[in-house]
Amino acid sequence: MHESLGVTRPSFQSVALAIALAVGLSGLSYAADEIDEALSSGGKAWYDKYCTPCHGPGGAPGQAIASATKQPVDLRDYVARHGGKFPAADWLSIIADTRPGNVHARVWETIQRDQAGMVQAETAARAVVGSIARYVISIQKK
Repeated sequence: MHESLGVTRPSFQSVALAIALAVGLSGLSYAADEIDEALSSGGKAWYDKYCTPCHGPGGAPGQAIASATKQPVDLRDYVARHGGKFPAADWLSIIADTRPGNVHARVWETIQRDQAGMVQAETAARAVVGSIARYVISIQKK
């Protein structure tokens, strides 16, 4: 701060920092949107590869049938069916369940095998499933 005749003025650095923070903070929302779009886009590619054969393109009902309702699974209302919140822990436990008879066991094994060249294949496989979740969140009916 500069003082002249008893008046305190902000320094050039203080003003520059305030402007940079203001511009930066408004850009955070835009950056978050871009990151979310990139994750959703990547998730769509993984969804198309691993999920479309059973769940159908774009999350629309395909061949997958819900065991509880005996109805085709529509992933476009997945969040609504879970009280308006995406159940991340449930999502991962359903996909990564390797017990015999689990409908997703073969898909999870394929995802892991495809990620086997990665240093942390298990972590990479979970990242694939996470990006698929981002895509599913992005296709929810409004």
